[in-house]
Amino acid sequence: MAGELIPLVLLPRYTAYAGAADFTTIGMEVSDYSKAIVNCWRGPIIGTAGTFAVVFEESTDQLTWSTCTSGSGGDPGLNTEAQYKPELNKRWFRIKVTVGGTNAAVNCWAIGYLERRES
Repeated sequence: MAGELIPLVLLPRYTAYAGAADFTTIGMEVSDYSKAIVNCWRGPIIGTAGTFAVVFEESTDQLTWSTCTSGSGGDPGLNTEAQYKPELNKRWFRIKVTVGGTNAAVNCWAIGYLERRES
């Protein structure tokens, strides 16, 4: 049986990223939660040979980050909303957006819920 769902906004509508780089959110403390249910969307990638990916990461100390064990992310596709369900096994959680290509830019968002651990 699922635990209580708590609303979550990782990337507000419509967050813009420009330049080929990794962009990360601030880590949030998620010890009370077993998983996240996150819907991600992205618009067109502007630039040459543009690429886009989201990855859900977790950490015990906010210094060393690793990819969540399941539902770790990907590219939802152009003007497409995809749902991911990363399991949360460590204290801290964040999303990493990777944009690639020459003069690349993209709009995206990621919202959903955290599922509270059952006692």
